[in-house]
Amino acid sequence: MFQKVLFIGLTLISNQLCAESYDFKPGLWETTTTSKVIEVDAPAEIKKMMQRMAKMPVRTETECITSINSVFNTEPEPGDAEECKTTINRVNSNKMTFEMLCTGEDGTSKGMGEMNLRGEAFTSSLVMTSINGPMTMKMKIVGNGKYIGACR
Repeated sequence: MFQKVLFIGLTLISNQLCAESYDFKPGLWETTTTSKVIEVDAPAEIKKMMQRMAKMPVRTETECITSINSVFNTEPEPGDAEECKTTINRVNSNKMTFEMLCTGEDGTSKGMGEMNLRGEAFTSSLVMTSINGPMTMKMKIVGNGKYIGACR
């Protein structure tokens, strides 16, 4: 759910990203995302399940990214009832920070993150706290990308 929330939030800010010029080279990119549960406050049985999920695998993809907008172009799943509001602060052509607030049937998620662009590489991080009934979970999602070459 948390990666989905991240991608939905980043999709919402993508139009603002394209409005400004960023230090980003279009082409074939390898992107890697790692998610880690930092803290869980929940009943014991849920906490055990979440601790098992804390060992989520690294996700690596190769894709043609034609603009910084397409880094964040992830379609929400059909039937998603979550609503996200994102505030962006463009620091400069190499850095942006953002805050997210998502609400839906699964609870509320708040996050703060940043993305650093360096032409042929980028890094990103997001710390997200989610509340769903008696459970609170804090998660960190870290990503990076490197330019491989022209799109095929």
